Amino acid sequence: MSFVQPKDEMLRLTLMDGQARVLLCRTTRLSQKMASIHIPSDTACAALSRLMSGTLMLSVMMKGEEDSVTVTVAGDGPIGKMTAVGRGGDVKVTADYPQQEVPRRADGHLDVGTLVGHHGRLSVIKDIGLKEPYIGQVNLVSGELGEDFAQYYTVSEQTPSLVALGARVSDGMPLSTGGILVQAMPGCEEETLNQLELRSMLFADISRELAENDLMDLANAWFDGLEPRLEGRQELNYRCDCSRERMERALAALGREELTDILHTDGYATLTCHFCRTSRVFDENDLRRLLEEGSADA
Repeated sequence: MSFVQPKDEMLRLTLMDGQARVLLCRTTRLSQKMASIHIPSDTACAALSRLMSGTLMLSVMMKGEEDSVTVTVAGDGPIGKMTAVGRGGDVKVTADYPQQEVPRRADGHLDVGTLVGHHGRLSVIKDIGLKEPYIGQVNLVSGELGEDFAQYYTVSEQTPSLVALGARVSDGMPLSTGGILVQAMPGCEEETLNQLELRSMLFADISRELAENDLMDLANAWFDGLEPRLEGRQELNYRCDCSRERMERALAALGREELTDILHTDGYATLTCHFCRTSRVFDENDLRRLLEEGSADA
């Protein structure tokens, strides 16, 4: 009998009649698509998968269909800067050096913290269609990303939060990835807080739990006695929204002098999207047209 991999999705739940909210997601398929694009090392694969899960939790909480969130992790580790962009249930990700690797920890686990770096910043930019986007930044706590996202929620959004992100990886391919966000809402009773603290240890190996269990079954087991109620579920995908038109705008933004230099030196330009690795070629006619359009706009 063949194994059918469960779909990627996000569950939204409340506990104790709204005293706390929970987001629980499986992101294995989209992490596998990411791995096929970026060909990362095992530890980089885990880091990028965790970043996508954390970004999606932010993304699905935004209200507008065109609202987006960009999360950048700039640590002092060898992977360099990582960037993920989420819009609804869609996410894309990139890193400066995804092939970089570090030795495993003494306990045999992937050392995401060392690859990302223990010092640096996690930045969140929320674009909700206003003139200026919301920007929040926090210092990295460990570089393991779960604690770092929790620090962001607690400091920048003033919401005490527990975040667990996991990724099981073998030979650069994700086997099970996902995460959970638990947030206490205003008015949350002390007993509920104590129960959430006690149950936090259940999420320690979340990638293994996600590999073996249905999401709703997990939620019911973890929050038994706390009246878990499903408020919604959303499908998740790795999707890049790059286009030839966007790349044309990026070329035009280089300015007339640089475009002219490219035209005379190479006669064409090739642009590659950092998120999906799609390359598009702009030939001599394209470059001349952009120069002409630039003259008309001047």
